[in-house]
Amino acid sequence: MTGAISLALLSMTNLSYADTTQDLVNALVTKGVLTEEEGALLSKGHDKKKANTPIVNNKGGKFSIQSADGKNEIALTGRMHFDYRATDVDDDALDNSDTDDYDVDSKSMSDEFEMRRARIGLKGKLDGVWKYDVVLNGVGKSSNVLDTASLTFAAMKPFQIQFGRFKQAFNLEGLTSSNDIDFNERSFINQISPHKKLGIAIKGEPTKGMTYMLTKYQEGWVTNDVENENNYSGRLTYDFASANKIKDSIFHVGISGFTEDYSATPKSSSNGGTSTHAKFLKFKSAGRGFSPLFRMDQGGETLSATGYSAKAKQNIHVESAILGLEGIVAKGPFKLQGEYAGGKFESKDEIRGNDMSADIQTAYLSANYMLTGEHYSKSYKGGKMKGIKVANPFDFETGTGTGAWEIGARYEYLDIDDIKIDNTGAATSSRVVGALDCGVATDDDYTNCNNGKGGANQYTIGLKWIANQNVLAKVSYTYADYDHDIIAKDLSSNEAFDSEQLLQTRIQWMF
Repeated sequence: MTGAISLALLSMTNLSYADTTQDLVNALVTKGVLTEEEGALLSKGHDKKKANTPIVNNKGGKFSIQSADGKNEIALTGRMHFDYRATDVDDDALDNSDTDDYDVDSKSMSDEFEMRRARIGLKGKLDGVWKYDVVLNGVGKSSNVLDTASLTFAAMKPFQIQFGRFKQAFNLEGLTSSNDIDFNERSFINQISPHKKLGIAIKGEPTKGMTYMLTKYQEGWVTNDVENENNYSGRLTYDFASANKIKDSIFHVGISGFTEDYSATPKSSSNGGTSTHAKFLKFKSAGRGFSPLFRMDQGGETLSATGYSAKAKQNIHVESAILGLEGIVAKGPFKLQGEYAGGKFESKDEIRGNDMSADIQTAYLSANYMLTGEHYSKSYKGGKMKGIKVANPFDFETGTGTGAWEIGARYEYLDIDDIKIDNTGAATSSRVVGALDCGVATDDDYTNCNNGKGGANQYTIGLKWIANQNVLAKVSYTYADYDHDIIAKDLSSNEAFDSEQLLQTRIQWMF
């Protein structure tokens, strides 16, 4: 009778059966309160319920729900990066007139706050063989609401298939999450990277320390021509430390590249006009600073009437072929990282026969040191750098913990050479703009810049405090030295400058 009562009481309780519940059942059987048959009956119910109860995880600000068998998972992700940028390319570098100060086209020359990123999304796995992610943008144009969305068949580590919108296979720094990059902004190389595109990829880790990825992708959300686009990227990496079980170290080398062949639509200026151009290559200075440091505009057809951002009816053809090299050497709390990318960008108006091209080379070398002793090798996985594993996280509620402190320095350069502009058959003129050795002193629209060249060198130092895995703060200072004067054409005085100093801060929240 006592056993029956105990059985009824345990059956009616709405317990989430844990190991302690099973221990209680075993104890009741041992003491004779329950028979072995009654204990087995309870254990059977416990096992059945446990096998179907989802597991809720809420650790370190990361929230996820996982099926009991671990084959299905849905996790919430998000980030917010709030920046402040101060540049001397304003009243300090230029003797602006009062009218210049109010020129709306000179926003890249202003000090400003910026919500650099605000994203929310879901990621997880399905049936134990699929991985997925869907991330939405809260910052940017309405057409950029979707940041990434992809599905990956990941049943085998050596061979996986991914399709959707995702980062293409080029550039170590570009493939590193914006949450985990060393400085406030990535280097010049990232400004020629294919970034996030619609496409399909095969990738994997065939052996310890080795990764590969090959992709075919589309340039925009929709194609601009009836011809097929031929855009491909590839990356192969190898880490000698992982392959040979060398502790606390990274010896990473990689080679990557992409080739593009697509159509672009020329349009008129936002100020109005009948001339149309397609901007197919553009550089900004450090930290999304002065723009354009360099830009190539392929001339298109002339419109019959003045239009504001009016599109031409005929497209131009854009081609590029870029090779990249990358490396990381890290030991304990010290990391040295570098990349090089170079190749040719060219475009052609197939109807009118005019074309233009330029050779581009970019590279950077950075050195970082963890003042609090964390090891970079613990943040390296799958051929990429992840977030630092903070040894002593700071607790905002109690005020305890130091967080992780990191210092760093980076040198980078941009080299533009062998510029070719052929306007022989053009109805409107192709042009280049920026820090170049061609043109006249009062104009930065260079329509006659054959064999021209230019570029810039940038030097950055930075300090980062990673409070914990959810909160980060960093500050950086950059000095940019341009090879030639840049004409601030947006200003009525057409003033020139040849350098820029930039101070950037960021408060970052992520989960």
